Amino acid sequence: MKSSRVENSIRNTIYALGTQIFSMLMSFAVRTVFIYTLGKDYLGFNGLFNNIFSILSLTELGMGTAIIYSMYKPVAQEDHRKIAALLNLYRTFYRIVGVVVAILGLSLLPFLDYLVSGIQDIPELEIIYLLYLSSSVISYFFVYKKSILIVYQQDYISSRINLIINSIQGIIQIAILILWHNYILYLLVLTISTFFNNWLNSLYVEYKYQYLKEYRSERVDKETKQKIYTDVKAIFVSKISSAIVTSTDNLLISAFISTIILGLYSNYIMLINVVNTIINRILDSLVGSVGNLIAVESIERVYLIFKRVWFINYWLVVFSSISFFILANPFITLWVGKSYLLSSGIIFMIALNLFMRLIRNTFIMFNNAFGHFVELKKKNIIEPIINIVASLLFILVFKMGIIGVLLGTFVSNITTNFWFEPYLIFKKCQVSLKEYFKIAANYLLTNIVAGGLTYILCDICLTGNSWVLFLIRIIICCVAINLVIILFYRKTDEYQYFMMLVKKVLKLSR
Repeated sequence: MKSSRVENSIRNTIYALGTQIFSMLMSFAVRTVFIYTLGKDYLGFNGLFNNIFSILSLTELGMGTAIIYSMYKPVAQEDHRKIAALLNLYRTFYRIVGVVVAILGLSLLPFLDYLVSGIQDIPELEIIYLLYLSSSVISYFFVYKKSILIVYQQDYISSRINLIINSIQGIIQIAILILWHNYILYLLVLTISTFFNNWLNSLYVEYKYQYLKEYRSERVDKETKQKIYTDVKAIFVSKISSAIVTSTDNLLISAFISTIILGLYSNYIMLINVVNTIINRILDSLVGSVGNLIAVESIERVYLIFKRVWFINYWLVVFSSISFFILANPFITLWVGKSYLLSSGIIFMIALNLFMRLIRNTFIMFNNAFGHFVELKKKNIIEPIINIVASLLFILVFKMGIIGVLLGTFVSNITTNFWFEPYLIFKKCQVSLKEYFKIAANYLLTNIVAGGLTYILCDICLTGNSWVLFLIRIIICCVAINLVIILFYRKTDEYQYFMMLVKKVLKLSR
């Protein structure tokens, strides 16, 4: 990997991680004030409406992923005309999507009462929903330009803008909640912030890449357009699959269990989203570099880097998932009280699904960079069928509640993604799938040792709950989990490469 590619990745990672940690702290502050000022009833709306609009985002069809993949080669070749043509196609399509999402979103208004349960009538329910809809629709008219920052490995610019806007948004929302306890104004600030965030990114792209104006009327050739449409058809199936597997959990809990219970669950999901977002931001900063790598390097070099990225992702994921299982309930108890707790069995399933979801990051990244959209189509059809059938079976027949929903997600993941996504990459790299299972088995053994050791030290050896004990648990997680990983992998190429990156990060951070 070329030095400039490594440095771009590290720079993007530093900014992404720094801004995400700050955003996490700000979100936590806003969430805390939200809980104490508005209570459990409104808490469930965040998870419910966010999932509705995740499903509506399926109208994007995967065009963004397909076009970003198509940009890697022209960016490497500095073919400005083709880059602009692809972005123009992206712009036109996203404007259509924005209108379609608005129409579909409005069509759901009469059915809101059927999606909300366990909450007294709230007269402003429609207004709340419309504000969520507005925030979602606004994004489609600007966000397409961020793709340029990704393919040019300039994600840190977007991170800077996010930091500024999110800071202002959080401060204003906290003030509104404390002074007026007004959920409508709270959401109005969210909508306005979404607009300015996307608009400022758009202004920067127009200023930085002047050739986009020069080729504003450029059109994609027929052959490239046909290839994009072929990929889009396959990616759309993937989008549907992802929406069913990840976005329907909240809908099932709200409809079949209780929207108030969903509010309790959403606190844990907030913590999950923090972990998910931080890790994804770190890996997203590598997307442009991986695309460039595949466009210009040999398949042997690609496989070497794949294993290194997989190891880095694994380290982050195993630390995060075990720490979540150990720390989630003590944190919730200290933060908002025992009345907001869920059982340890539920927490274990949340942590397990967190691990299963995030360990796929490397496979998803490289499959997208390879353009394996059509190859994944069958898997993406089978996965949601297994998920929805298993979830409903566990909920309606076995009466397992939230655990049933989470178990359905796990079953669909282990029977499809666990083996098929790696299979495509190993096949492309001309390596036997046995090598994948060998590496995965070693990682599983490390999980068991690290998780077991940390659980014994934190939950069996330590009793009681206070901020001091919570801090001790954090220290134990940091030491025990990382020590086990270092002992297991200190002599591997992947570990040595990771240490080299750490040194570069420290150097660039000075």
